[in-house]
Amino acid sequence: MQNNVLYGISLMVITTFMFSSMDGFSRYLAENNNVFTLVTMRYWFIALVIIISCLFIKNPISEILKTNQPYIQFSRGIILSLNNCLVVYTFTLLGLVETHAIIACYPLIVAGLSVPFLGEKFGWRRWLAIFVGFIGVIVILRPTTNVISEGSVFAIIGAIMFAVYLILTRYVSKSDTAVTSFFWTGIGGAVTMSIISLFIWDDILREDYLWLFIMCLLSATSHFLMVKTL
Repeated sequence: MQNNVLYGISLMVITTFMFSSMDGFSRYLAENNNVFTLVTMRYWFIALVIIISCLFIKNPISEILKTNQPYIQFSRGIILSLNNCLVVYTFTLLGLVETHAIIACYPLIVAGLSVPFLGEKFGWRRWLAIFVGFIGVIVILRPTTNVISEGSVFAIIGAIMFAVYLILTRYVSKSDTAVTSFFWTGIGGAVTMSIISLFIWDDILREDYLWLFIMCLLSATSHFLMVKTL
């Protein structure tokens, strides 16, 4: 049990580092490229990874995608893809540091939602930690200045959406494997972003192709590790 906890903590540290690196590349690319195109490319890359993986995985794709909760699995992909669009756009409004400072409250939201939706239990010390954490978010937002910006609101919504995604991911993990959940995330996101890209599409600047590839690689790896950690 202890080894599993240490393994999970190690994965979470690595995943957090990769998420932060991916967001840095996203912030840079969003300066001169369409946010929706960037996110669409990320999910097309994940879809490509899924197709290539199917060539090397012994189990048939129908077995990998088999789930008793397809609507929840597909909804995860929709929520995460829309959240990605919102967060990357928020980077351009607030900047990377301030956006992350606000979105960092998502573990607090996850902890609170895990009680009614996952049946997890914890004592007053953890509730106190959650309360103090939200006070920190309020300090960052500076509500007494009457200047809560549009970007701050988007960042809060992004934190809530990501928390819901994580709660759903933990919920489906009770019966589905990490590979199944990762594949469904990619399918839901790829379908959602492909539909959006029919109406909103701009070509990526040629000089940004290398950074785009690195961002996509970090995205696919970090999301799989997040699912595995949960």
